[in-house]
Amino acid sequence: MKFFRYLFYSIIAGFFFMACVPLNQFRELEEANKQLSDKVESLGSENEVLQGRTEELKELADRLKKQVAELTADTLRKGREARKCRNDLQKLREEYDNLLSQLRNQTGTGDTEELLAYLQKLQEDLQQREDALIAAERDLKQREQELHDATASLDEARAELEAQNRRLLELEQALAKKDSASRALRKAIADALTGFDQSQLNVHMKNGKVYVSMEEKLLFGSGSYQVSSEGASAIRQVAKVLADNEDINVMIEGHTDPVPYRSGVLLDNWDLSVKRATSVTRILLENSGIDPSRVIAAGRGPYVPLVSNETAEGKRKNRRTEIILTPRLDQVLEILENN
Repeated sequence: MKFFRYLFYSIIAGFFFMACVPLNQFRELEEANKQLSDKVESLGSENEVLQGRTEELKELADRLKKQVAELTADTLRKGREARKCRNDLQKLREEYDNLLSQLRNQTGTGDTEELLAYLQKLQEDLQQREDALIAAERDLKQREQELHDATASLDEARAELEAQNRRLLELEQALAKKDSASRALRKAIADALTGFDQSQLNVHMKNGKVYVSMEEKLLFGSGSYQVSSEGASAIRQVAKVLADNEDINVMIEGHTDPVPYRSGVLLDNWDLSVKRATSVTRILLENSGIDPSRVIAAGRGPYVPLVSNETAEGKRKNRRTEIILTPRLDQVLEILENN
């Protein structure tokens, strides 16, 4: 199903850029993320196999239905043939008994020889019919066993297919619930930021995540990592929404343009992006009640631009800080693991 395709790209952005956490904590987060990524990749492969198995089961069920129908018709035909053989055999036996009785009462030699010849022929015919009846009954028994086996296989395939469909439905419902939560979160944040200059911020969804992208002008002065009062107000509005949504993981990413920058404190643009992400993180957590373990701060430097840096307008758009919100996928992963 198509709804699985974007699931595995929406877990958590990589930790392979400089994060604003202590080194030990960063390594722990990096290792946890690697384990989760490996787990999701493995579950994704298993889920593709599961979908393939579902299609195979559907095809098998169709084949078994056809086979059961053919075997049922063949069994009925063999049954009619067996019943006809029994009736014919019964008639031949009755005729044989009558002729034998006549022969015993017959006194004329010519008549006796004629009856003996006919009786011999009748006995041979009777034997052939008995052999045909035995073969028909054996064939009928074989067809009945094949029909029984095919019906059992069909029932098993149907049960497995129904179980597969139930699990897929559970997963679809979990994904729909996650998407609904993401849309509601996007709307809540967009509503909370309506009082700010919309040309300097953007709230949108991508790969199941909610992105709150704020341009440099809204948050910082040129080359600075001190958040402006207006920027701090916007961040606090986002924090209010996140405080009411505990099942959301948060990543703050700082981005710069590629123009070289260095000061007495900052080493380069990457250092600037890290400190900007840290500054936003501190305001986001300040008196908000948000669990810090849900939050990661990372600097991306100039390496993930939105648009080309060939123009001043492009550089302006690329100088941004993004708050990336990822609904937790515990329910979805649990369903996949159980399958």
